[in-house]
Amino acid sequence: MNAAFLTPAVTLFNQDGSLDLESQGRLYNNLIDNGIDGILVQGSSSEFFALNLETRMKLAKFAIDTIDHRVKVLVGTSNMVSTEAIEFSNTVLEEGADAVVILPPYYFTFGPEALLQYYDYMARNIKGDFYIYNFPAITGYTVPADIVLKIATMYPNFKGIKDTVKEMEHTLDLIRTIKEQVPDFEIYSGYDNNFTQNVLAGGSGCISALSNVVPEVCSAWVKAFRENDIEGLAKGQQTINKLMALYDLRNPFLPILKEAIKLRGVISSSACTFPMPPANLEDDANIMRIFREAGIK
Repeated sequence: MNAAFLTPAVTLFNQDGSLDLESQGRLYNNLIDNGIDGILVQGSSSEFFALNLETRMKLAKFAIDTIDHRVKVLVGTSNMVSTEAIEFSNTVLEEGADAVVILPPYYFTFGPEALLQYYDYMARNIKGDFYIYNFPAITGYTVPADIVLKIATMYPNFKGIKDTVKEMEHTLDLIRTIKEQVPDFEIYSGYDNNFTQNVLAGGSGCISALSNVVPEVCSAWVKAFRENDIEGLAKGQQTINKLMALYDLRNPFLPILKEAIKLRGVISSSACTFPMPPANLEDDANIMRIFREAGIK
């Protein structure tokens, strides 16, 4: 059974707020060495929303050069200014990204007609493959399955969607609505613990953040699917279910996520963009407790 796990990689910073590209490279290599299928740069876990375009371009180019086609590279190019999103998208595609990933417009709620108009414009002007990023908890609304289907049947460069919703109803609706007419369309869940249900229902897998912390667990989970290993599937699900508690330690959870990667010895700093507060000793104790409960060393 086909399945894939992609990592929405965190962005690493020095204490002065500059990019820590040395640690960033270690993170990318650790993900690849541990079998992750692809890396999304500048998803929500990357704090793209707090970076200027110059920094985003620098990070994207570094990722493309460092990963060097060893796995698939997606770049999030979301921007409320559509022309800037298109320019950024075309630049990173020219640099070697496999595809770009774009949120719907946010701040105001947009209806189906406006969404169709927006992604029609994007599809016609982006010179390469793209994915939609549906994240209603952030944008305030969801992209309907029938709109996704219309775009998928109109534009062959529209390759898939990351559906970041806790409950699976919308993802299952996407699978039912689209896969029969566009079999190669990729539908990923954005929450780690939805991986099994996504793949069993006919989806593509996950693009979700715990794989930053435990890439070996996520790649073993994928391997179990590909080999029809029921025991391995159950082990992966149970481990991830326990690790989901990391998300609940802090809101936003990004300082916790980075601290967890740091505690595993992959990176040297868990610094985040302002105003996210840094992790503290109590957080460290809670992270290590969750690791023990999940059997993570």
